[in-house]
Amino acid sequence: MSEEKVSAWYPGHVQKAKRQIKENLKKIDIVIIVLDARAPVATTSFELKLFKDKTKIFLLNKSDLSNEQINKLWLEEISREFPTLLVNKDTQRKEIISTIKKVTTMENPHIAVVGVPNVGKSTIINKILGRHKAKTGAQPGITRGVQWVNVEGVTVLDSPGILYSEIFSKEIAAKLLLIGSLPIENVPDDIYEVAFDIYKSASNLNGDLYTTLEEFGRKRGLLKKGGIVDLERARFLFFKDLSEGKLGRFTYDTDFAKFWEVLRNG
Repeated sequence: MSEEKVSAWYPGHVQKAKRQIKENLKKIDIVIIVLDARAPVATTSFELKLFKDKTKIFLLNKSDLSNEQINKLWLEEISREFPTLLVNKDTQRKEIISTIKKVTTMENPHIAVVGVPNVGKSTIINKILGRHKAKTGAQPGITRGVQWVNVEGVTVLDSPGILYSEIFSKEIAAKLLLIGSLPIENVPDDIYEVAFDIYKSASNLNGDLYTTLEEFGRKRGLLKKGGIVDLERARFLFFKDLSEGKLGRFTYDTDFAKFWEVLRNG
């Protein structure tokens, strides 16, 4: 990628999970790739090359937090090559199972559900499993922390999200910040500026980051002595509210060509 690169937030448990998935690749029949509907390109930016030869299903999650009209465009675009479903917290298990059945006639398909941190992967797993609590014990696949869970003819590998191994672009980092897939407190200052510019473009907002945080901080009563806005707290809460959809429905990725480029090179 030609963009300036920054270090990724890449905790040890994610590295461990990637190793565990590699060890279980032969058992996996179907890969469900969970994207955040607000940033399909940014949330595709992880090592999908692991699953190059696997049957794939795409779920555009948190579609109730993204732009409704752009949702339809992304659904149409990705569906040209892969079974794709718009999902949110109200999506029923039968909708996901129906999509799975479109790609296999197997009686007990083994499925891996993958996605960047906080994209809603665990929620999807719970939906597929009928919200049954994950089982543990001495059964095939439950080794070194890897857990295969079988419910009603579907076997799911429960695994953490996978990010790029070391570096990725500032633009991707900013979009992951906007959707809550990066910890706000660990993000460099310049990423906030990039993220705010992306948010401005998506929301047609005027003004700069400082002015916006001043206004936001005053409305929320985030004041220090003398009536000065606590900009650090304001920034934290502003981006937290934004990531949780409290400030409106926004989509930060609209570049279809970039999506396919990342998907094929990921």
